[in-house]
Amino acid sequence: MQKGKLRIFWLMLIVGVAGVANTLALFFYTSANIGTLFPGAAGSLLIIYAVLRYIIRKGSPVISSTLLRRLIVSLAAVFLVSFVIIEAIIIVNSYSDEVVETDYLIILGAGLRGERVSLTLMERLEKGIEFLTQYPDVKVVVSGGQGRGESITEAEAMRRYLVGKGIDEERIIKEDRATSTMENMKFSKEILDKQSGKDTKDITIITSDFHMLRAKMLARRNGLNPRGITCNTPVQVRINCYIREYFAFIKSFLLDK
Repeated sequence: MQKGKLRIFWLMLIVGVAGVANTLALFFYTSANIGTLFPGAAGSLLIIYAVLRYIIRKGSPVISSTLLRRLIVSLAAVFLVSFVIIEAIIIVNSYSDEVVETDYLIILGAGLRGERVSLTLMERLEKGIEFLTQYPDVKVVVSGGQGRGESITEAEAMRRYLVGKGIDEERIIKEDRATSTMENMKFSKEILDKQSGKDTKDITIITSDFHMLRAKMLARRNGLNPRGITCNTPVQVRINCYIREYFAFIKSFLLDK
């Protein structure tokens, strides 16, 4: 194998192994999802491709069909361009709006370990406490159902946390059915309209930085006028959360109507 091709082989192999290692390491921090699995899957494909290139030493391509090679390259180019554009939009929208008083605050769930809130959810709740302390007349919707590995609903865990930190229980409204961001917004809107007896509009959403673009988009689709307060994502899972959000945003943009 020529030196140039040998360098490419080692580069692909190293990147592939790094992707697989990234996925394996993240299983200690978070649950399996597309953000954690994608680097491992992509890394595995790179390793396989690199090994095939190494085995086929006579200069013939790994994929013999010219049409298939062009199709794969075209799809890869479309993916990379769309990924860069959408990630840029997500990042631009990952900052908090100016904090002002709105009709309601909505805190979105972010997973539990049994009955204990995750670090991500704890950060959202602490941001919520700051807002509720600043605006003592505002009520808060804690939104999140019960998922796999959770002993209670996220809404109930959030209620307990806020009450334990001194927030008056009468200010807390539980939305405990949602299993997606679309349902967070839909069910919260239904509860607020019923409680207030009017068409609720002005809300503030608290969620993670990478999630704010999609959360606002789905809030608007449900007739809400959202402002956002974002929370930082832990460094060890940040890249993977943004990768996962690319796929989640496309899914929500196309299907969550």
